[in-house]
Amino acid sequence: MKYFLLIPAIGFSLFSCNQNSDKKNLAADSQASENLETCYEAVHGQDSVKLSVIYSAGNITGSLLYNNPQASNSSSGTFTGTKSGDTLKLLSRTVTGGNISFNEIYLLKKSGKLYEGIGEVEKINDSTTVFSDPTKIDFNKSFVFSKTECNF
Repeated sequence: MKYFLLIPAIGFSLFSCNQNSDKKNLAADSQASENLETCYEAVHGQDSVKLSVIYSAGNITGSLLYNNPQASNSSSGTFTGTKSGDTLKLLSRTVTGGNISFNEIYLLKKSGKLYEGIGEVEKINDSTTVFSDPTKIDFNKSFVFSKTECNF
């Protein structure tokens, strides 16, 4: 009779230990994937934009590179922001020809791609623009970013 009680107790102990191990592995995988860099590229005519996006603890950071062959200068910069639903709400700091500007960027994440939002903007000061009404941003008329290698 003692053996009948001992066998289920051992089985339950092994099952519990295995579940705790699975939970620890899941937490570690989640944390590792949250700090991974994901890169995107979009091409519109002769213009291209590359993004490097890093998700960490609910915040988003990254870098961007605009390449416009018709302009004398390309621009590059960094951004910070947050994710709200499927939308990345970013504030970029871009340097173009020695001039620094700050701009809001909204990107809609859908089907593994990022869709840049465009809309009416207003200037807060000489170097900063934000969307006048974020509810009226159109995600169907600008750059569509696809995942790419992180090599820029």
